[in-house]
Amino acid sequence: MKIKDILNNFKPFKRRKYKGPGRLNRRVGKEFHRKKSPIKAICETVSVIYEGGNVFGGNTERIDRENIQPTLQRYFLELKQVFPNANINPKDFIPVGSVGKTPTSGDIDLAIDATVMFPKGIEDSYQDWNITPPQFTERFDLLKKRARASSDEQVAVKAILQLISEYVNEHAPNIHMNPKKVQPGQAFGMFPQFDTKGKNLNIGIQIDWMVGHLPWLEFSYGSVTPPTEGQSQNVKGMHRTQLMLAMFNAQGYSFRHVYGVMNMETKEIEADTPDEALNLLNSLYDMNISVEELSSYHELHNAIKDHPMYEEVLDVYLKILDSSRADIPEDMQEYWVNNQKKLGLTGKFLPNDSNLAQYRIT
Repeated sequence: MKIKDILNNFKPFKRRKYKGPGRLNRRVGKEFHRKKSPIKAICETVSVIYEGGNVFGGNTERIDRENIQPTLQRYFLELKQVFPNANINPKDFIPVGSVGKTPTSGDIDLAIDATVMFPKGIEDSYQDWNITPPQFTERFDLLKKRARASSDEQVAVKAILQLISEYVNEHAPNIHMNPKKVQPGQAFGMFPQFDTKGKNLNIGIQIDWMVGHLPWLEFSYGSVTPPTEGQSQNVKGMHRTQLMLAMFNAQGYSFRHVYGVMNMETKEIEADTPDEALNLLNSLYDMNISVEELSSYHELHNAIKDHPMYEEVLDVYLKILDSSRADIPEDMQEYWVNNQKKLGLTGKFLPNDSNLAQYRIT
C-alpha cells in the first residue's frame, strides 16, 4: 500500500454523527442484550485502560505540583533538540486530568490535537519527526496485519507514534518511551523530575501523550468534581471516566479515550464531542443529566441507581477497576465484597491502605 493511499486527506478518526434518540429506543433497558456477556467481553471491547496506570514500574514516583512546570520545561527543551523540524510548542500540549490540581500527581497526561501535531497533514509532516517513507510503510503494513477493529488512519497514527517512541529511545539523553505500549493516539514516556531550582531529583515521572481531537481529549481525560461531605472521598477522575465507560459498554458501545464512542456492532464512531456523548448516554439510560453532572462520579452514579441495568453496569465497572491501579469508591465497596467471588475480583492492584486490601487474592 502506498503512503498516499493511506494518508490522502487524512482524518484521524472516522465517525458517523449521532442521529438522536429515536434510533436507540430499541436498545434501552433490559431488552438490549448482546450474545456475548459484557463481563467476558471486557478485554475485547473496552478501550485499553492505562488511565491511572504506570507502565514504567518502580522507576517513577509521584511529582510535587511545584515541580511539574520545571520538569516540563526541561522535557520540551530536550524533545525539541531531538526533533528540531517537528511542530513542538509546549503551549499546544495541554495537561489533562488532575495534573496540577492536586498537591501531587502520579503522572503527567498531555493532550494535543492531531492537526496541530501534524499541521501539514501526516503525509507531509511525519518526516519532520525523522521518520522515513520506507520505515512508515513497513511499520504500517506490519500493524495492519494485526489490527482487528482499527481503521487505516488509526493504524497510521499508531505506526507513527511507535516510530517516534523508538527514535526517542535511540537519540534522547533523558527521555525514555515505551513503544510496545503505544496505542492509536496514545504514547507513554518517562523523564527525570526537576525541582524549581533546576536540580535533577534522580527519579522519573511518567509523561504520556494523547493525540486526537482536543475537545474530546479534554473531556475524556477530565478530572472529577471534588466530593462533598457524605460522598466517597477516595475517587479520582478515572473513577468517573471508567464508570461512563462501563455504562456505554453495558449497552454495546466502546468508550475510546482518544477518539470517541464506538458502536461495537457497526464499528462506527457515534459520538466524539462532549455534547454527543452526553446525548447518547442520556438516551441509552433515559436520563437528563448535564455536562457538568457528567463530570462528577457521584452525580453519574446517582443517576443510574434506579435503572434496570444498574447491577450489570456495576459488574462491568468493577471488573475494569480490578485491572486498574485504583481503589474502589467507598459507596461501591459493599457490593464489591458481596460479589467478589461471582465476578472473579482479585483486588491485585488495590492500594495497601484500601478498606478492601484484606480481601486481596494473591
